[in-house]
Amino acid sequence: MKLEKVGRLELMYTDVDEELPYQDGGQVYGILTGKLEAGELEGTLHTTNLARQRPDGGFTPTLRGLLTTSQGAKLFFTMDGLSLRDPKANPPKRQVVAGITLWTADPRFRSWNDAYLVAELEGRAVGSTWGVVGNLYQCIPEL
Repeated sequence: MKLEKVGRLELMYTDVDEELPYQDGGQVYGILTGKLEAGELEGTLHTTNLARQRPDGGFTPTLRGLLTTSQGAKLFFTMDGLSLRDPKANPPKRQVVAGITLWTADPRFRSWNDAYLVAELEGRAVGSTWGVVGNLYQCIPEL
């Protein structure tokens, strides 16, 4: 398999950034909005995140939401990954790697139903909130 760079992703917490710690980690819930740009597929995202915080400080982002393209098409969006603290960073930031799938009935964008994307993102504070930004790659099978 090879990875082909196809675009960029930006997401920012806009509401309910709630962290609930407990003895063996914690849970984070929030609403994020942003944009996805991947060639002809570009639009705005509205997602929720229910991320588990592991005891070692890592998070497992689990996003579900909608991508609305500039042409008015709607695609279901899923993103699951791993978010780790960058131990050398000051101010603090995170390194995020995640897999993304999309689904739509809109014939203009159906080819994205078969795509598996990988996001390589940097998480950092933006004002009083938190966000991620980075590159999108499409997995191209070679078998």
